[in-house]
Amino acid sequence: MRLRRALIGALAALMATVGFTAVAEPAFAQPSLCAQKGYPSGRTVNADNDNNGGGAFVTATLCWEPDGFGVYNTYVSWTVTDTAANGAGATIRMEWTDPLGEKHYDVPPSSQRAWTAWDTATGTWSRMNIENLYIRACLTNTNSEGHHCGAKW
Repeated sequence: MRLRRALIGALAALMATVGFTAVAEPAFAQPSLCAQKGYPSGRTVNADNDNNGGGAFVTATLCWEPDGFGVYNTYVSWTVTDTAANGAGATIRMEWTDPLGEKHYDVPPSSQRAWTAWDTATGTWSRMNIENLYIRACLTNTNSEGHHCGAKW
């Protein structure tokens, strides 16, 4: 009987600790840009391609809203920095799937890419009716869709 009471007491203490920890953690804050644009959800991410050649660093705010049919309307605002003078431009690459599960990707035009060391470029991008939006930091040539990309975020 004592063992049973001890186990119940230990379980109650563990549950109280877990419950307190969950309540004490800060809530995920929606980026103010998303609220300003009317999107109910969003996050800000930093991405690089250091594990695949290096030279690109991206800070992006991804905003989204469900359209009620299992897909999302999205908005992305980014700043990209070329962290190495290597002749290739640094860019963001957006990757997503459509409602049929087909994968797509897009990079901004060459005017919105960073071409020399410590150069920066900014831009925005939006799409409707998409699933599974990811961004990556990549290097690119003038008309390519990105190569030497880093991890998906």
